[in-house]
Amino acid sequence: MDIRVTKLQEVMDLLKPAVAKKATMKTITYMYLGEGKAVATDLETMIIANLPEAKEPMLLPYSAVSSMLKYVAGTKMLKIELKGKAVLFSWDGGSASYPTEDFADFPIMPELATKAEEMIDGDAFIAAMQAALPYVATDESRPVLSGITLVLGAPVEVAAGDGFRASLQALGITFPMETKVIVPSHSVAILEHVFKKTPRTPPASSTAGSLVQVVTAKRNLRMSLVGDNKLRLDFGTNASVVMNLIAGDPPQWLSLVPKGEPILQSHMFAPQLEAAVKRIQGIAKDNCGIVRMEFAEGKLKVSAAASDQEISSAIDTINTQGEPSRLGINVKYLLEFVSGKQGIISLTRYTDAGPVVFEYQKMPKVLIMPMQVQWPGDTPRAAEPEPAAETTDETSDSEAGDTGEGDAETSEEEVTAENTVEESTAEATEQ
Repeated sequence: MDIRVTKLQEVMDLLKPAVAKKATMKTITYMYLGEGKAVATDLETMIIANLPEAKEPMLLPYSAVSSMLKYVAGTKMLKIELKGKAVLFSWDGGSASYPTEDFADFPIMPELATKAEEMIDGDAFIAAMQAALPYVATDESRPVLSGITLVLGAPVEVAAGDGFRASLQALGITFPMETKVIVPSHSVAILEHVFKKTPRTPPASSTAGSLVQVVTAKRNLRMSLVGDNKLRLDFGTNASVVMNLIAGDPPQWLSLVPKGEPILQSHMFAPQLEAAVKRIQGIAKDNCGIVRMEFAEGKLKVSAAASDQEISSAIDTINTQGEPSRLGINVKYLLEFVSGKQGIISLTRYTDAGPVVFEYQKMPKVLIMPMQVQWPGDTPRAAEPEPAAETTDETSDSEAGDTGEGDAETSEEEVTAENTVEESTAEATEQ
């Protein structure tokens, strides 16, 4: 096999996120070459790159070869040969040899029947998947929440949630089969990597060499459901990504969106809200991460209190319906939503117990569960006796530390939310 160094480096960079670092199956720490392809897989996600130079099947030790190529001039031609249990590299002025494994042991994906396929707008699809990624659950006890749900049909919808917040977005994309699938979050990160690394293809009618036409060319991807549990995305003729889908039924995401007349709706400038929340976030973190929001007379008062400390900041709202009104919300979740946004955001509430709905331009609709707050002047709730906790000498203070997400010890003034997004919405629906 003869190939230019720069070409091999580009292919290896494309495959990098799918190469397993450590694995019980040794061959997946290698990259496969052969049949005009270069392939890498971590057994969850596979990247297949078009490489016409790769005719003879062989496995390259990814880490060792990648390190070696850093010190070989990119303009040089490499000759790569398989000799028994070794793979040999030679170029003008140097050579290298590495032990290899039997290429027959590499898990090449067999031909699988295609259930349904469609050309889709890659720019919109990848952007939506990335926007949903921060909302997946990191707790592995509920696997169906650890990935991003695709509601396939007309239209395609993208959803994710961790139980306390959720992200929902309908795309201007259709798919010929109505079903729901769950894509692992790691596979979504790989999709973005491949999307960035593969070139745009200008329209066939465009004049060759036009940079503007290349940059603005629409990225169409072919999306296919293949086999029993796989989703395949083809990036033109350059590369493909095949993902094993998470088994199980995702929540009924669309039913989580509150309906009816809102009891509160407010529009405000995102940078102003972000600045106000950042002023009080230190004290908020000292009390379960609770931010208190009070709407009255066209203004929003943002405050936090902990022990003998209290801080507040006020901003003007563009318009608010349903005031006076007040609610508590998690400072981390609120900052993650407003961070970096420059335009107008909307906050809508349909019930006292249900999720607060945030919206910004064409970004996903975000649902965040409110937190229970004991407001000044309210009658304190009767304290319920707590069971005595068993302690050991091995228990450390850090195990009960404040996470900023409602896991810290609750103060007398405020308590955290008790329901999840799914539970509270179901209750509101029943009522």
